[in-house]
Amino acid sequence: MDAVTFHGPRDMRVSRRPVPVLQQPTDIVVKVKLASICGSDMHPYAGRGVQLDAGIIFGHEFVGEVVDVGSEVKNTKIGDRVASAFTSSCGSCFYCSHDLTCRCSHEEAGRFGYIIDGNGPQGIQAEFARVPLADSTVVPVHDSVTDIEALMLGDILPTGWYCAAKADVEPMAKKHGDGISAAVVGCGPVGLMAILAAQAQGATHVFAVDKVPDRLELAKQFGAEPINGEDVDAAIAAVKDATGGRGVDCAMEAVGHQATVNMSFNMLRMGGTLSSVGLHTDEEFKAFTPWDGYNKNITYRNGRCPARVYMDDIHKLVKNKHWGDPFPGEKLITHRVSLHDEAAVREVYDKFERRIDNCTKVLLIP
Repeated sequence: MDAVTFHGPRDMRVSRRPVPVLQQPTDIVVKVKLASICGSDMHPYAGRGVQLDAGIIFGHEFVGEVVDVGSEVKNTKIGDRVASAFTSSCGSCFYCSHDLTCRCSHEEAGRFGYIIDGNGPQGIQAEFARVPLADSTVVPVHDSVTDIEALMLGDILPTGWYCAAKADVEPMAKKHGDGISAAVVGCGPVGLMAILAAQAQGATHVFAVDKVPDRLELAKQFGAEPINGEDVDAAIAAVKDATGGRGVDCAMEAVGHQATVNMSFNMLRMGGTLSSVGLHTDEEFKAFTPWDGYNKNITYRNGRCPARVYMDDIHKLVKNKHWGDPFPGEKLITHRVSLHDEAAVREVYDKFERRIDNCTKVLLIP
């Protein structure tokens, strides 16, 4: 089969690899219908943070059809269309039982396409993919859910939901009623999904902060008030002016940079909650000091989304057209590339990293 493989920073190739087979009775093999590039892929692609093994199959966002099942798999069968969390998980270890499936301790668990020293499952930017621990990793998709919706169900949509949940949007809305304000800093795919999630969880006024005009336009279409973040001080002032000088109740950072965390912090009112789901690679925290946090009485949360925890509930929302039909997230798709075309794959990775040609969300088509 053809697969997109990682050979070091900015060295993506389309390679021939064996079609995966069942290795454990809890596995399934999926024929990939759509795969995608995630913003977090840009860290190893650009050489930031921990470096991955060379030659691995890359990527972790996909939807596909089950073509083989292990003897202990109970929840899916051959022919089912499935969405998958971006990490495999057992569903029963200490961390899974505490709703932290992204930190599952099972030896077969891990983030797809994130292999270090031989440890971790292969990625899914390929014609076929092996999914370990299938019963607690994938969700069979309802016929009314499109392939693009299903693709987003495994990563960017639950991550946006998690970002809003950890920003305390819903509990604040239940306690204080109408008027809850939120700021989403970084309007890439996850940030745009965080806008939809914040609204669904009760935020009545959502500010969307970014530097890219096309993304701000999408945020406006999603019902947020766009604010250009090119001038940081002006953006903070605009949010404070619109909230009686206080700042927002909930701030959501979806970039993974110290500067955007700091901006989010400065847009937050005293006693507010800051949720950061951007993938950080810095070794030291410098966005704000403990003294700054103490003086504002803020709550700060960050970390990887346990996507599988949220997928069932979000699948119901998508199936029931909570956000409308078609799903607004389909507007994110800007580029469609054949997974078999190495030159096109290389080019679109470069566009995605440099944010040129309005490259917001890429479909890789087997």
